[in-house]
Amino acid sequence: MRGLTGQTRYVMVAAMIVLVGILALGGCATKNVMSSTESAGKALAGTAEGGPSGSGGSTGESGSAPLQGFSKSPPEEAVKPPTPPMVAKADQGEIAARQARESAKRQLADIYFAFDKWALSSEGIKNLAQSAELLKQTPTVKVLIEGHCDERGSREYNMVLGEKRAQEARRYLESLGVKNPVTVTSYGKERPVCTEPDESCYWKNRRAHLVLEGKR
Repeated sequence: MRGLTGQTRYVMVAAMIVLVGILALGGCATKNVMSSTESAGKALAGTAEGGPSGSGGSTGESGSAPLQGFSKSPPEEAVKPPTPPMVAKADQGEIAARQARESAKRQLADIYFAFDKWALSSEGIKNLAQSAELLKQTPTVKVLIEGHCDERGSREYNMVLGEKRAQEARRYLESLGVKNPVTVTSYGKERPVCTEPDESCYWKNRRAHLVLEGKR
């Protein structure tokens, strides 16, 4: 150090002072960075636990407000079933009448006659009695009685014979108390249900057929 000039010593001292100052500033900066990091970590931990991130509960520009007012064990929620849509109630009387008509259509039996006769047989009387009970359940239903014949005899004769058979069936229904509107018609031998030239087929064609409301 003795060999150094005064100016050189001065420069060296100044350099040492600057170096010490730089080291001191570096230590402060490191402490500040560590402190900032710890503060940020604590803030994030507080947000994750559901607490506010700041004294006013606000967040950064790119964040969203924390959820508040939620309990960790909320009470059970009673879920009500959806209200059923309003459906117009069908007229029960009309439904019952329709069902009775359908049942009558299936159960009204044909009335069969002997050759060249229009008097009712015992079986025909039994079938008309059953039909009368069904018709009494729907007294407003209109009834058509068709008279039919087999193929033997002229067309004109069978038209008259078929009408007599239908009229006889109507008179017996009325005697049993049937109040339905009843009309009669004759088809003679024009509408056979069987076309074989034998007695069993002829017997099927000699009939009175009951039809409800014009439906066959």
